Amino acid sequence: MSGTNGRTVDIHAHVVTPACLELVKGLMEPEYEPFSFWAGKETNEYQAGHTAAIFPKATDPAVRIADMDAMGIDVQAISVAPPQYYYWTDVELGRKLARMQNENLASMVEDNPDRFVGLATVPLQDVSSAVKELEHCIRELNFRGVEINTNVFGLDLDDPRFRPFFAKAEELDVPVMLHPNGFTHGQRLQKYYMTNVIGNPLDTTIAINRIIHGGVLEDHPALKLVLVHGGGFLPFYSSRIDHSYEQRPEGRHHITRAPSTYLKQVFVDCLVFDSVHLEFLIQQMGVDHVVIGTDYPFDMGHYDPLGQIDGVRGVSDEDKELIRSATASKLLKLDG
Repeated sequence: MSGTNGRTVDIHAHVVTPACLELVKGLMEPEYEPFSFWAGKETNEYQAGHTAAIFPKATDPAVRIADMDAMGIDVQAISVAPPQYYYWTDVELGRKLARMQNENLASMVEDNPDRFVGLATVPLQDVSSAVKELEHCIRELNFRGVEINTNVFGLDLDDPRFRPFFAKAEELDVPVMLHPNGFTHGQRLQKYYMTNVIGNPLDTTIAINRIIHGGVLEDHPALKLVLVHGGGFLPFYSSRIDHSYEQRPEGRHHITRAPSTYLKQVFVDCLVFDSVHLEFLIQQMGVDHVVIGTDYPFDMGHYDPLGQIDGVRGVSDEDKELIRSATASKLLKLDG
């Protein structure tokens, strides 16, 4: 059950838009998607069955809402499933696919305004189109943020071409959620489901390191990022990048202070699966920078977030309320 001080908010939950699948049928080369390309035979065979099994959860709002009720989730911020970023398509098709998905998300929100808010997807293979789509989603569809991959078809997010996108997100005052889709150079990750277990958080870790060291957060001090899967590995070794910054020249070209100080602009979800790791994440990031993320409906999600939060030691009920509700509500402007 949710508490009395606000609605329980899940910021990390995915939707599949089936109509898009027909438009890209036969167009994608295997190497376009690192998650599956480096997954290995066993994982790709298993994943086909898993995807089919969760398809109703990924597409049917009624199934989703029943599961949300069972988890004690009042509001989901819904975003596209990573295989549907489609950054590898040509610009015209990319625009069309993003608009189709955003209209699908908007329809779900319109039909269930008390349960869902939308996080846009944008065709980042063409930044001007991405900026226009973001503006449309925020101003016209009343979306509350945007989800992007941790790289754009292999291109890192500190590349100057992406600055207009980050500037627009800052101007619109909406969070940018970074969600990986495998690791781009995953030759060594083909066994043991490491394409996800290590590959996903590794790509996030590289993305946020490059964003910080590339000066994106320094140049856009009001920009807010949300990192899924507990923020990748960075929260667990941020002192190492600070040490490098103090001792060496490579990280000093675009920033003027210790890298970890920019984490004040970064929020992470609690998808670290147990209360012990969540306790450490809270210590590292600050209790007001941690939010619920379930990764619904995938099997690498965690579907007892309230139990996980309740199990954290040494955190007051008031602070637990920040994780459960207040911080995400503020990020997503749920009370505005």
